Amino acid sequence: MEGCVQKMPWAILTLVLLAMSTSGCIMVRDGASSTSEPPPPQSVQSAKKSIALHVAGIGPQGKEGLGDSREQAIKAYLDSGLFSSVITNGAPADLHADIAVLEAGDDGLSWSAAVSAITFTMIPGFVAQDLATRTSYKDRQEKEIGTIEKREGMGFWIQFFLVFAMPFTDSPTAKITAAQYDMHRATIEDAHRKGLF
Repeated sequence: MEGCVQKMPWAILTLVLLAMSTSGCIMVRDGASSTSEPPPPQSVQSAKKSIALHVAGIGPQGKEGLGDSREQAIKAYLDSGLFSSVITNGAPADLHADIAVLEAGDDGLSWSAAVSAITFTMIPGFVAQDLATRTSYKDRQEKEIGTIEKREGMGFWIQFFLVFAMPFTDSPTAKITAAQYDMHRATIEDAHRKGLF
């Protein structure tokens, strides 16, 4: 019995340290490129054009995130209804869209994230990261006809008590995926408004 009593403080200390090591995190978007309006109206055209997509760059979450960026670009162009086909295999097309996906922003921990880490996330921390796309449109002869750039700010809050809010929010991956889709849709709308296609 005496051995159990002596081990009790260590068990409590271990539980407290484990509880402190499980921090919560929530990602937020600034909403700069979210599309709240309906897709652009179909203009009276003789025929829809085909478009070939090429997605390159460093996607969010490293090189493995580039596949998701490519998927979201394809989905956005298909959902727009402005094109007869969306080509990804390098076949000839009426238009070409070269999409560069980049991460812009802080290259390290912000001071608040460092303080949060030192205090085992009892004090909240915030890390900012911007997603950016640069889309160059070219005609069939590979002549550039226009460029659209989009940027969206993302923020990542880290704090112990956010662990209780995490089940009620989208995961950071879901937020990044939605932001990429919205950025591609906003790019398509801007290019359509400018008469690039």
